Amino acid sequence: MSAPDAPPAGSAAGTPTGPSADADDGWRRLTPLMLLVHPVREVIKVVPLVVPAYLFGRSFGHHNNWAFVVTGLAVGAGLLRWWTTRYRVRPGLVELRHGLLVRRHVAVPADRVRTVDLHAAATHRLLGLMTVTVGTGEAAARRGDRLKLDALRRPEALALREQLLGGGAAVEDAATAGPARAGGTVLLRFSPGWLRYAPFALTGFLPLVLMGLALIGPLAGAVEQTPIGSLLEWALHQDGLGPRAVRVPAAVLLAGTVINLLTFVERTAGFVLTRRPGGALEIGHGLVNRRAVALERSRVHGVELSESLPVRLLGGARCTAVSTGAHRERGGPALVPAAPLPTALAVAGQVLGSDGPARAGLTGHGPRARTRRLTRALAGWALGVGLFAAAAAPGRLPWWCALGWAALLPLTVPLALDRYRSLGHAVVDGFLVVRHGSLVRRRAVLAGGGVIGWNLRTSWGQRRAGLVTLTATTAAGRKAYRAADLPVELLPELAEQVLPGLLEPFLVDAELPAQRGK
Repeated sequence: MSAPDAPPAGSAAGTPTGPSADADDGWRRLTPLMLLVHPVREVIKVVPLVVPAYLFGRSFGHHNNWAFVVTGLAVGAGLLRWWTTRYRVRPGLVELRHGLLVRRHVAVPADRVRTVDLHAAATHRLLGLMTVTVGTGEAAARRGDRLKLDALRRPEALALREQLLGGGAAVEDAATAGPARAGGTVLLRFSPGWLRYAPFALTGFLPLVLMGLALIGPLAGAVEQTPIGSLLEWALHQDGLGPRAVRVPAAVLLAGTVINLLTFVERTAGFVLTRRPGGALEIGHGLVNRRAVALERSRVHGVELSESLPVRLLGGARCTAVSTGAHRERGGPALVPAAPLPTALAVAGQVLGSDGPARAGLTGHGPRARTRRLTRALAGWALGVGLFAAAAAPGRLPWWCALGWAALLPLTVPLALDRYRSLGHAVVDGFLVVRHGSLVRRRAVLAGGGVIGWNLRTSWGQRRAGLVTLTATTAAGRKAYRAADLPVELLPELAEQVLPGLLEPFLVDAELPAQRGK
């Protein structure tokens, strides 16, 4: 929430004082130790631009001295960032003032605070610092309107979090604090068995594919000088290890798996989920970059279980909180990273206060939804075959492109049927439960009190089949959770169970298009 510069006011009672405080009006600078952090961070931001350009210039005999000028400007920007940032803590209010050319004043009332995120990168941990990010649940599109204090000394950050959330003892370290030290109950800790789900992520493979394409472009010289680029270049020229069509994908698969494992360990090692005495949930994770997020229980409106296809085949799932104020992750903070499905279901039951909603059987969406899924899949397959064949006939594309697409037919039908089997809905213990998806199957469990409205959508094909997509809108999580291809005759009962009387005046208008389309 942005506000104009507030008039000077006395410093809050209990606000710590020190050399960085402005005694006259209570405004304080961030810790001077950030003078060692901000310049380094700004240099890291320009590295992806400066280093490739420098290497590319060297390959053509140019020195590119401007790269050092850009680096110097980045260091200066880091110093200015510390100099122009101040914050103030008053009873019931936290304020942040920052910016040079564009001056911003962000004020957050304590009663609007939804989450408090503590984050400590490697450099912060070495210096005993933590970044405090206050979430208010506002849908602020501008990043400058978030209240982020980067950074405070660790004791000040913990004290500020306790002051804003209220109740409970400060957790000294989410990675090592037990129930006695944290003043709460540990619901879940990291298990080494979760590592078996680590290789199945797109994170490690997409950069490798892009670098592989760059090897055949004008940036090949720069890419070859990176460790991963050297590996791919080596695989391209090792004719004794088999055909290039085999060894290059194998190198990508191996390197991507290693990257995924390292990324998973860095993000998940030390994971601990704790319920604090006041009912708030605290999530701590990270090996090098440590992060702790505290969620007030009243701000958690449900959970979402997501299962990507490879993880689902291995019996795993991920559980996230459907909560307000969590701006870092669109789906919500992770209550359970990729872990065995029974573990995710157990944690979901503890958070919801009931095992029923997460485990209950769902009402399917019937044969009309199955027909629609099959029709859409086969129509897409046939259209692809036609387009590839049309391009291959005059010689613009090789024929193997069309034949390769046609060979996907045995996968098209099972995938469509799996998407149909994923459809379902239920209302259990006052929670709305909806499920959909195949490559990533999502089961959302949303408290009825968290639903603020309905959104109905019917395409031409849905009207012909007597189906409708019902979307529950909420202020939490993804903001919208949908029951796709819902038979129109099931719509009144489902809507009435969750929000009695809200949809009733519109039901005639919702049903008539489906009846007219038959």
